[in-house]
Order: sequence, then C-alpha cells, then structure tokens
Amino acid sequence: MDAENCVELLKNTINKYTKCQIFNADQGSQYTSNIFTKCLTNNDIRISMDGRGRFVDNI
Repeated sequence: MDAENCVELLKNTINKYTKCQIFNADQGSQYTSNIFTKCLTNNDIRISMDGRGRFVDNI
C-alpha cells in the first residue's frame, strides 16, 4: 500500500459517501505522507494518529 493509492481511496470514499470529521490511523508511512495529510486537511478532516507501538488501540 502506498500513499498515492490511499489518497485515491480517500477521495473516492469522500465522493461516494461523505467526509468524516476525524481520521484515525496508525503512523504508517502512507498515512503520514505529505500528500495524504494534505488531502485530509484540504477536506477539513482532523487527523488522529495512534501512538507508536500502540497496535492494540482499536481492539
């Protein structure tokens, strides 16, 4: 999974449904990339990142 694919998926999801208020993700490079975070901020979506090593946050 790379940042470009994630941005396209995010754009398609926003167009098909509606945008969310907060996007929560881990700190993977695709989610912390400039193009992905810019897409979120351009759509007025707040960013929430799990802490490093917190793989159990969403259980």
